[in-house]
Amino acid sequence: MQTLATVLVAIALTMVVGVAVGVFCARHDRLATAVRPVLDAAQTMPSFVYLLPAVALFGASRFTAIVAAVIFAVPPVVRLVERGVRDVPATVVEAAVSAGSTPRQLLWKVQLPMARGGLLLAANQGIVMVLAMVVVGGLVGAGALGYDVVAGFSQRELFGQGLAAGLAIVLLGILLDRLTQGFHDSKGPRR
Repeated sequence: MQTLATVLVAIALTMVVGVAVGVFCARHDRLATAVRPVLDAAQTMPSFVYLLPAVALFGASRFTAIVAAVIFAVPPVVRLVERGVRDVPATVVEAAVSAGSTPRQLLWKVQLPMARGGLLLAANQGIVMVLAMVVVGGLVGAGALGYDVVAGFSQRELFGQGLAAGLAIVLLGILLDRLTQGFHDSKGPRR
């Protein structure tokens, strides 16, 4: 339950930051150009590098693991949200603008609903990236399943416990993935 709570908080923060920055990047080309090198650098850095400033600023705690997971997971979410909003057909945007939509209405009632597939893919990738940081978060005192995995590979007598914790993390990832797919299927057209 501790791992689930940590993952849900990190995913919520990742999606809020990722969607906001992705939408701003989709609407402002200069911002997208300025943010792109930062996203490239953030995606090529090893996951352990995110722990260094987080531990220096906040100490070893669950909060540190959440901050590191959010920083690790935001870049792919920003890219996918930006791509999803930019891929909304120009004719649809033009029709909404000519019908008198304000920029806010255009975003909330046209672009985001039409980019739902990209948003759900971004949520899925955010979940995967946050779960990838669960074990790394165990190194900085996040506890829960990440700690059990770390203990399992550092102490031979706890190998089974670490293996079971790793399997539990995989099952948690599958559960969250199926929930996002179920949301997508429930809102989309039936085949």
